[in-house]
Amino acid sequence: MKTFIIGELINSSRAQVKEAISRKDEGVIRKLARAQVESGADALDLNAAESMEREPDDLRWLVEVVQDELGEVRLSIDTANPEAMEAGLSACRAQPIVNSISNEATRRPIIELAARTEAEVIGLPMGQAGMPKTAEERLAEARALIEACEEAGIPRERLMIDVLCMSVGSNPDQGLAALAATRKIEEELGVRTCAAVSNVSFGLPKRRLLNRTFLAMLVAQGLSVAILDPTDQGMMETLLAAEALTGKDKYCMEYIRYHRKK
Repeated sequence: MKTFIIGELINSSRAQVKEAISRKDEGVIRKLARAQVESGADALDLNAAESMEREPDDLRWLVEVVQDELGEVRLSIDTANPEAMEAGLSACRAQPIVNSISNEATRRPIIELAARTEAEVIGLPMGQAGMPKTAEERLAEARALIEACEEAGIPRERLMIDVLCMSVGSNPDQGLAALAATRKIEEELGVRTCAAVSNVSFGLPKRRLLNRTFLAMLVAQGLSVAILDPTDQGMMETLLAAEALTGKDKYCMEYIRYHRKK
């Protein structure tokens, strides 16, 4: 099955986006939204967390601007604030994605909110014993999170477990841990896995090279969902090549079609 791509660029941690939200500059948001979808994104992540107390209103504004530009595009509502999550979800026209829940007590209201909707859900396998360091710790947290979700009424078919990519610049063993967790969670728990790929290269030079290489390695481990910059042509070409080489792209037809167009 083709890797599901969530575009990461409409995030208020990026100076351009933070300023656009503050100034209500629709042009910047529309351009970023369209560029990502035209580059191959299946859904777009929207984050307005830097707005602080204005986050619910600003997140709703983002949803409305993107949908006005693109129609019923799928959106990943990225917030730890239950009020902002509800504001974002209520404005979505297509099936949304809740990004994210965890085993932390502070995220329980978002689990309950997600259960009242038809949204798919990204779950962070953390919270019972802090930030997991090993693949086994991620697996244990994921198992507990799946149980909590099923008790709340969220079936595992709607879940995606984030494998928690962390910078290998400060955590040298975390690349291997995320890779092993991808395989273990898919095979042992039967849920999709998700990765915010660019986190792995934080603080290091030539980040795009590291991101592309890590993406190929994640695909080989069975990754289902990738959060990335789809406007990075090299990243998307790496994804096509990885899917061709791992049998996700039957008879390499997508790979062939892409290069014929080129």
